[in-house]
Amino acid sequence: MVNCLILVAKALIIPVNDNEQKLSVTRKVHIKLSDEFEFDFWIKVAITTTLVLSGGLFAGLTLGLMSLDETNLHILASSGDPKQRKYAARIQPIRKNGHLLLVTLLIANVVINETLPIIMDDVLGGGGVTAILVSTALIVVFGEIIPQSVCSRYGLAVGAFFAWPVRILIWLTFPISYPIAKLLDWVLGENHGIIYRRAELKELIQYHETSTDRGGDLMKDSVTIIRGALDLQDKVVKQIMTPIESAYMIPIETIMDRITMRDIYTTGHSRIPVFDGSRDNILGVLLAKSLIMFSPDDPKPLREFPINSIPPVEAETPLFDILNTFQEGRSHMAVVVKGNPPVPIGIVTLEDVLEELIQEEIYDESDARIGLAVKLDTGDQLILASKRRRGANHNKGKFKSSQPKRSQTAPTSPHSYLHGDDNEEHERDLIIFDDPNHQSLRVAK
Repeated sequence: MVNCLILVAKALIIPVNDNEQKLSVTRKVHIKLSDEFEFDFWIKVAITTTLVLSGGLFAGLTLGLMSLDETNLHILASSGDPKQRKYAARIQPIRKNGHLLLVTLLIANVVINETLPIIMDDVLGGGGVTAILVSTALIVVFGEIIPQSVCSRYGLAVGAFFAWPVRILIWLTFPISYPIAKLLDWVLGENHGIIYRRAELKELIQYHETSTDRGGDLMKDSVTIIRGALDLQDKVVKQIMTPIESAYMIPIETIMDRITMRDIYTTGHSRIPVFDGSRDNILGVLLAKSLIMFSPDDPKPLREFPINSIPPVEAETPLFDILNTFQEGRSHMAVVVKGNPPVPIGIVTLEDVLEELIQEEIYDESDARIGLAVKLDTGDQLILASKRRRGANHNKGKFKSSQPKRSQTAPTSPHSYLHGDDNEEHERDLIIFDDPNHQSLRVAK
C-alpha cells in the first residue's frame, strides 16, 4: 500500500517540475527580448539626436559660411585683429569655391532631413504621421532656428572651428557636388565677393560716421575727406579753376617799385601769373619769395626778375592727373587751356585741388573773410558761416572757383538762422563780420 502511494506522488510531482522548467525558460526568453528591444530603442534615439544636431550644424554653416564672401574674408585676414585673421585664414580655402561649398552643405542637410523621419517612425511608430510631425518640429527648432541664429551672429568663429570637417565632407561628396557646382558656375557665373561701386562705397563710409547711432568709429572729418577723394575721380580742372578774367595777374612791363611790391604783398599770393600784352598770353609765374633779394627802393622792370614756367593743362583734365603733375614739383600752378590752338581760360593751383579733396576752404593769414557770427556769453563770437570776401575791388583773393561750396557760403540774410517768434530778441546777438584780423572770432568745429 505504501509503495502504491509513493508511485502516485512521483507521478504527480514530475509534471509540476516540467511546468516550472518551461515557465523559467519562457521568462528568460522574454527578459532577453526585452533587453534587446530596449537597446535598439536607445540606439535609435541616439541616431535621431545625432541627425537633428548634424542637420542643424549644416543649416547653420550654410548661412554662416555663405554670408562671409571673399571680399569680407580678405579684409578680415589682412586688417582684422589676430583672432579674426586666424579665423579668416582657415575659412578662405573652403570659401574660395562658393558653389561647391553650398552644394556640399545642402546635400548633407537634405540627406539628414530625409533620413530623420524614417528613424523616428521606428522609434515612435504611429504609421508615420507621428514621426513626420515630431521630426518636423525638431528640424524647425533645433535644425533651423537655433543654429542659424547662432551662426548668423558668430559665423566666423563657428565656420573656422568646423573648417576641416567641412573640407572632409567636400571630399566625400565631391563626385556629386563638383558637377553641380560647375553647372552653377556656368549658368550663374563665379562669385568672388562683393565689389562696391563708388556711390555705394560713399554711402558705406557715411554709414560708419561716429555722429550716427550705428556705432561707427570714423570722425566726420575723416568721412568728408574720404568722400571727397572718391568724388575727385569724376571732377575735371575746369570745375575748380579761377576764370582768367578773375585771376590776379601782372603784365611783363610792370616796374617793380615799392608800390607794386606792396600790392603783391597785400594779395598774400606766393605765385603771380605774368602776361605779355593780353591776359591770354601768359608767360610764366613770378614767385613772391624771389622778391626778397631785391630792394623796393631800386625799381627794376619785371623782365629782369626770374620768371618760372607754368605748365598748361586741358580743361577736361581729371583732378587726379593735375594732382600728379603738381607732385612732380615743377609748379604748383597751371594755366587751363581749351581749344585748338589752345586758349587760356583759367588758372588752377594745388590749393584748389586740396580744397576739393577735403571739401572745405583753406584759409591762410592773408585771407579776408565775410560771414555770420553769433555773440557768446563769454564775450567771444562763434562763426556760423563764412567765405572769402569777393567783390569788384577784391579779385586778389585765392585762385578759387567762382562757385563756392554750399557748406561755406554765408546766407543772404542773417534771419535765416533764426526760428520761432523771438527773432527780434536774438537779432542783436548776430554779427556780420568783414575783418580778416578779428582776433575774437572762434571758428565752430
